[in-house]
Amino acid sequence: MQVVDKQDEAQLRAWWEVGFAATADRPGVPWPPWEVSRRMLPKDNAEQDTELVTISDGDVAVAAGLLVLPRVENVHTAFVDAFVRPDRRRQGLGSAVVAALELRASQQARTSLLGEGFVPTGGTGPAEAFASAHGYQVASREAIKELALADFVARRESLNTAVGSAAQDYRLVTFDTVCPEEHLESFGRLLSMLLAEIPLGELDLTDEEWTPARLRDAEARNVSVGRHVLTALALAPDGSVAGSSDVRVNDDHRENGQVGITLVDPAHRGHRLGLALKIATHDLLISTYPECETVDTSNAEVNTHMNAVNEQLGYRSIETLLELHKRVQSDA
Repeated sequence: MQVVDKQDEAQLRAWWEVGFAATADRPGVPWPPWEVSRRMLPKDNAEQDTELVTISDGDVAVAAGLLVLPRVENVHTAFVDAFVRPDRRRQGLGSAVVAALELRASQQARTSLLGEGFVPTGGTGPAEAFASAHGYQVASREAIKELALADFVARRESLNTAVGSAAQDYRLVTFDTVCPEEHLESFGRLLSMLLAEIPLGELDLTDEEWTPARLRDAEARNVSVGRHVLTALALAPDGSVAGSSDVRVNDDHRENGQVGITLVDPAHRGHRLGLALKIATHDLLISTYPECETVDTSNAEVNTHMNAVNEQLGYRSIETLLELHKRVQSDA
């Protein structure tokens, strides 16, 4: 097993090709394009350490792994993922990758392991069986959804009608990646609520604190790799940020976007702000990137409100994401 030098493009490409092959049978855009990965993965990230590994047969990488170690909050956790080329499955390669990553996580005093598996909508599949065999339990199920922007455009007038006058006391502002200074502190306060407000199932995660400095650092990282976070904020009558939503697009892959965070302060719910914010971000996406064709999102199955909003926009389920967790002892 080889630890990938992320600055070595040949090693990084070999790792990427395993993941690309392993996910090729899934719907939508399940694996980032090469140019996106080539720019993002070698970049230092103050939020987390990312380690990549491969197993090769001769000169060809046949299995790969990803280990993410948070640096700020939730430092008791690690994210573990493994990929195997379709023609080399059922040879113990995935198990070898998982074992190596779990050992590394344990050495870093990580006692809660997180992972993901993908199965057909409403069903199960090999990913769920593999996870169970390695001691990972399903903590939450999320619907992966895709929107054809042409469908959104066709619904645009009816969506405005659905919002009606419910949000009339709020002002919407939009920006590309870099939050206006006058909203920065309030925006961070809202984002700090995220993990307390979204359905986490059994995931062992604690709240995060998004200070202005931390937000600016995150913005700078996105700018440096050509990642655009198209954001809408809902401002309450007193000027505070009552809600936000964003869609993310990479300069190296403008045909597809991904919904990031959509969150409304509990004190301001009941004004159709979630729908209004999503309309605003999708409008901004279309005007900024007319070549964009589809947008992906995911929501916990139990999040009935946001699932209903996404269905109004035209999103349709394409597969199910299993949020996985496993508690282990630390070797540190």
